[in-house]
Amino acid sequence: MAEISPRLRSSSPGARPSRNPLRRGTALGGACRGPLGLLTGLLLLLFGLWSPAAAQAISFSDIPLNHPYRLQIEVMQQRGIVQGYGDGRFGPEEPLLRQQFAKMVIRSMRLPVTEDDVSPFDDVAISGPDSLFPDNFVAAAAREGITRGTSPGKFSPYSPVRISQAITMATRAAGEPLATPPPSYEGIWGDFSLAHAEPARIAQYNGLLRELRLKDTGGPWRPATRGEAAALLYNLMGTDPEGMTGRFLGTSADLVQLFRDAGRTGEKFTVPLLDLAKLYVRYAREFGVRADVAWAQMVHETGYGEYGGDVLPEQNNFAGIGATGGIPGNAFQTAELGVIAHLAHLAWYVYPDHMEAEGCRLVPGDVVITQPGDPRHFTIDGLPHRGNVRTVWELGGKWAPSPDYGGMVLWYAKKIPTTRGW
Repeated sequence: MAEISPRLRSSSPGARPSRNPLRRGTALGGACRGPLGLLTGLLLLLFGLWSPAAAQAISFSDIPLNHPYRLQIEVMQQRGIVQGYGDGRFGPEEPLLRQQFAKMVIRSMRLPVTEDDVSPFDDVAISGPDSLFPDNFVAAAAREGITRGTSPGKFSPYSPVRISQAITMATRAAGEPLATPPPSYEGIWGDFSLAHAEPARIAQYNGLLRELRLKDTGGPWRPATRGEAAALLYNLMGTDPEGMTGRFLGTSADLVQLFRDAGRTGEKFTVPLLDLAKLYVRYAREFGVRADVAWAQMVHETGYGEYGGDVLPEQNNFAGIGATGGIPGNAFQTAELGVIAHLAHLAWYVYPDHMEAEGCRLVPGDVVITQPGDPRHFTIDGLPHRGNVRTVWELGGKWAPSPDYGGMVLWYAKKIPTTRGW
């Protein structure tokens, strides 16, 4: 029977994942692209260690490096949530169908879907036992309260999803409760619809519309584009309480607040704490890794920046890279280079293929590192871990030997506040 794995456990034993009240009835990995990538890939192919399909990330011919949604589309493609066309295009400006968007939402939020999910809508085609699309994905979206259809018993699966409809579905799919904006907070489109205006206002207030270009682009009833859907769901991933990918919906000041809320003021970093937080937000955005998760891991590894173990503050090593049993690990010339290495190494675990990001490459680690990169970006040795980390829990036993490692990182991550009112 076809099945997609559900979300993993929550941060405390026996606890259920957070539920969104807006839903009806509810309750060593990937590689990064760099100068050595092509040569390494050819060598691996030559010796039969790497299949052609896994050699590098798909670069769509119509997604240049300066495309406003390039990173979001790349993350979605790496996660298997979207695909391109057979001619090498992605079609970022093209519309998508309602049933396609339902599938994207379910996959983005790691929600379970099986053949046991039966669609309540009579206009959705039945796929049969060999496929979950479209009926089982639509059924899962209805089960989770993400969609209510377009009229009684109807979903309109072949209609283009409107941008306001997509935002409403994303708002209902949030993995954690979203804050209600104050009455004075104005949404981008105002009071345009009884059904969709308030979800759009909530989405905007909570940061789900960040970087979407919605002003003066046709209003709330135009079809959503494939690129916009990727950008919206990339933001939505930031509400996954255990996810590794997507956008941190807070600010660098929120990361700093984790220290202050804990009464910690003795950090020994080589740069001011706020400057370090800004570096994490910036480079997490380039690698498609959650800044709050990376920051929480840094806090766990460095003891709130007070260190005290084998690694010294002047190494600018924020994740214990190369440090094992009395060996202090790698040293980086600047804090910025240390942050890049941390996030490049996380991407090495999270994504199955190469990422387009500065510093996604192997650099020599036997000296103080003076260029962007990851000194433990081992292509061959890293193959068993390629793309094996989808949740913070899965860092345990992979990034570090202890099975409890991911739970400790998650414990810190859940304490990070999130600024609202975007």
